[in-house]
Parts: sequence; C-alpha cells; structure tokens
Amino acid sequence: MKGVIAILLFFFTSLVFGQTKIITGSVIIEQGDEYLPPSGIRVENLRSYGKTLTNSEGHYSIPVSIGDTLQFSAGYVVPRKIVINKNLFDKGVLQAHLDIETIELGEAVIGKLDKNLNNNLRIRRDLKGDIYNQIGLDQRLRDLEPKKDISKFKATDVMNPLRMIGHLNGFYKKQRKIQLFERKQNILNEVINYFPDEFFINYLKIPDHKVQEFLQYADTKINLKSKVMNRQFELIGLELESVAVDYLKELNQS
Repeated sequence: MKGVIAILLFFFTSLVFGQTKIITGSVIIEQGDEYLPPSGIRVENLRSYGKTLTNSEGHYSIPVSIGDTLQFSAGYVVPRKIVINKNLFDKGVLQAHLDIETIELGEAVIGKLDKNLNNNLRIRRDLKGDIYNQIGLDQRLRDLEPKKDISKFKATDVMNPLRMIGHLNGFYKKQRKIQLFERKQNILNEVINYFPDEFFINYLKIPDHKVQEFLQYADTKINLKSKVMNRQFELIGLELESVAVDYLKELNQS
C-alpha cells in the first residue's frame, strides 16, 4: 500500500512540476523615488536556458515550470534570481524590481600608464561597426535616429537648403536604409535571445555560424515581425522547424 502511495505521489509531483507555460511580466528599476521601466534587460531561465530581453516598456515573456529559476541581469544593474513557485506559476505574472549597480572606488584597479600615451591605447572590437562595414553603410550615420519619412521629399524642403543638400547627395536615403536595417535586426535578435543556442544548433541542426543567416532566410518565408510583436514565440518555434528543413537542403546544395 505504501508503495502504491509513493508511486502516486511521485507521479503527481512529476505532473505538477513538469508543466510548462509562458509567463509575462515587467522589470522595474528602483532609483530613489523613481521607478524606471528599462529595455534590454536579459531574462534567462537557468534550467532550460531559455532567454529573452525586455522591450522598450520593460515587458517580457518566457516559458517556465515550477521550480525554475529566472535570472535578471544587465551591465548596469544588480543581478537578481527569482525561483518560480506554484503561486507565481499559477498567476502567470512576475514583476521584478532591480537596483542600479554602484561601483565602489575600492574595486577599481588603476594600471600603470606609459609616458607615451599611444601605448596606453587598446583596440576593442566594434561588432556593430563590423556589421555596418559588411553591408556597406557609412559609420558616421550609425547613431542617428531619423524620422519615419526622413527619405521622402516634401514641398517645404525647397525652402530649406540643408534638406535639399541631404536629398541631392543621398544622405537621407542612407539614414532610412540604416533605420530599416536596424529595425529588422532587432526583430531577429529578439528571436535569438528567446530561444537557447541548443534549439538552433542541436534541434534544428543549424551550424553555429549560420544562425543569423538562417533567421534572415526564415524572415523571407514567415512573418517574424508580427509574431515577435505579439509575443508568439511558440508559434515561431514550430514554423522554424519546417523552414530549417528547406534551409538545410539549399545549404547542402550550394
């Protein structure tokens, strides 16, 4: 009798803790009396290695099971871990409060400087710059935030010499090209940050160095933007499975 009870208890526990669902929530940074909704906070499930980033309003969605640990981190905040108990799992909503990380002076290490200032310089790889070089975009335009209609000519531009010059030399068209590229890249990054690396490499069999190219290919086959905006990541995962089959066939033929 005890054996039967033990088996039933084990089965029930496995059933409860084996359930997975997507919870949504928000991240808030406490700074004095102000509460800021930060974007770009990394949210990671330490058990499943699922990960995502908060959007511009500080919101996120991520699949969890009871007992999972979510870690919230970024370069400027104190990392925080939260265990998903049954109460949080049932609610399906989790708001995480984070603190700004302060750097104590005692933690700073000042190295000896060379009298020749050039010898103190170190080369740091600029990943964003590498991408701009690869697609032929002007580095000087990378941090500009053009308006949606920046490349369109308006009748009033005739009265504005600077605007006229911008249209004639293609400056505004380049700005528009950068904006469209970065919007598309942000969508692809959301997908990359949501799914663990194992999903692409081990499950879909996509080579590690081809993941970015695969998602660009997938974006031409399925509407990634609308699904990301609606947080339909489970649907994206299912559709990526079929797209991966076609992509690998074409990859092997090339």
